[in-house]
Amino acid sequence: MATMTLTARNVARLAADARRAEYWDRSLPGFGLRVTARGVRTWTIRYRHAGRLCRVTIGRYPTLSLADAREQARHMLRQAGLGQHPAGEKQVARDRQAETVTALITDYESHAKSNKSWAEERRILHHDVLPAWRHRLVCELTRRDVRALVEPKARTAPIMANRLLSQISRLLAFAVEHDWIEANPALRLPKPGGREPTRDRVLTADELRALWAALLETEAKDEHGHPLPRLSSTLNDAFKVLLLTAQRCGEVCRMRWADVDLKTGWWLLPGMFTKNGVDHRVPLSAPVMKLLKTRRAQTTAEAVYVFAGRNSGTSVAARAKRAASHLSRGLPFTFRAHDLRRTAASGMGAAGVPREHIAHILNHRSVTFSTVTAIYDRYHYDAEKRAALDRWASVLLATVSGKRRRQAPVLAFTGRAGV
Repeated sequence: MATMTLTARNVARLAADARRAEYWDRSLPGFGLRVTARGVRTWTIRYRHAGRLCRVTIGRYPTLSLADAREQARHMLRQAGLGQHPAGEKQVARDRQAETVTALITDYESHAKSNKSWAEERRILHHDVLPAWRHRLVCELTRRDVRALVEPKARTAPIMANRLLSQISRLLAFAVEHDWIEANPALRLPKPGGREPTRDRVLTADELRALWAALLETEAKDEHGHPLPRLSSTLNDAFKVLLLTAQRCGEVCRMRWADVDLKTGWWLLPGMFTKNGVDHRVPLSAPVMKLLKTRRAQTTAEAVYVFAGRNSGTSVAARAKRAASHLSRGLPFTFRAHDLRRTAASGMGAAGVPREHIAHILNHRSVTFSTVTAIYDRYHYDAEKRAALDRWASVLLATVSGKRRRQAPVLAFTGRAGV
C-alpha cells in the first residue's frame, strides 16, 4: 500500500504485483486507486462508519477521470465525516459479506501457502476457527471472543490450545497489516494452556538398542504371538538416518536425491527447506552412505525423494509425524521423532564433541545466522562436522550392537538431555 499525490500522468503508469496494489492520494486522504494484476484500475474510497472500516468503489479509470473521481470522493468523504454512510444499504450488505472471517482466511491463504508450516496452519483454521467464526465480521471480534474459543480447548488439550491462540494471533496480525482491522484482539493474551515445559527426552542405551532392533524389521510378534506395531522399510531407514545425522525429521523425510552426493558423502539442504532458511551441508557417515547407496540401487532414476511412498512417489514426511507414536506402541517405552535428534546431539556431547561443533551440525541460528560474529565468520566447520558425525556413528553402532556396554559414552544417558 503506497501513498502519493495522484496525477493524470502517474495514474496511467501505476502497476501491480502478482496480486494487486493500492495507491492512496496524499492530497485527499481516504481516496485511492486499486490496480489489479491485469491492469484494471478502479477508484475507491475508504472511511469509517459506526467504528467499521468501509470501502466504496466509485468507478473505473479511464471511464471516470482522476478529476471527476476525486470530486465524487471528496463529496462522499464529506458525507462520511458527517456520520452518513455513502455506500447505502446494498453496499453495507456487500461489505459485511466481504469482511467476514471466511473472507479473511481466504485472503490469508493466498499469502501463507508458501509457509513451511502451512499444512498445520490450514488444519487449525479449518478445524477450529472457521466452524466458530465463519460468519463473524472481523472488525467485531474481541478479546473475549478469542478467549471463548481457546480456553475450552485448554481443558482437554492445553498444548493445542496454545497453538490455536498463536494461529489466531497470526491471522489477526495479517488482518491488521492488510487494513481489515486496526488492532489485534489476540495480542498479548496469556497462553490458555499455561507455560509449556521444555522437552528434554533422550533415549537411554537400552532404549536405543530396543529401537534399533525394531528398525531392522517390518513385522514382529510378542511372546503370545500377537503382532507388534512396526514401520515400513522406508520409514525404518528414515529414522536410522535421522538418528545418525541429527537432522530434523521433516528435513530427513524430504531428502531429495538431487541434494545428495554419494561420491563425496555430502548432503546439501537448500535454505528453502531448512528451518532458519540457511543452506546447510551435512556430512554423511559410512553407515548413512551404505544405507543411501542401497536405496539408490532400489529406486528408479526418476525418483525425487530418497524416502518416498511405494506408489505415490511423494515423501513420507506426513506419515513420519505419526510413525514414532505408532512404533512406541510396540516398544517398552515411548518417544517422539524429535527425541532422536536430541539423543544424537547429547550422544555427541557425551563422546567429547565440542558444543559449538554440535550446534553447526544442528544448523542452529545461534551459530549460523543470528550473532554478529556469525556474520563475519564464514567458515562452515565441514571437517569438524564430519569428524563429529563419524564419531557419533561409531558410538551409536557400538551401543546398539552391545559391544561397548562399559565405556561407550552413550551408556551414561539417563533419559534427559545433556546438550
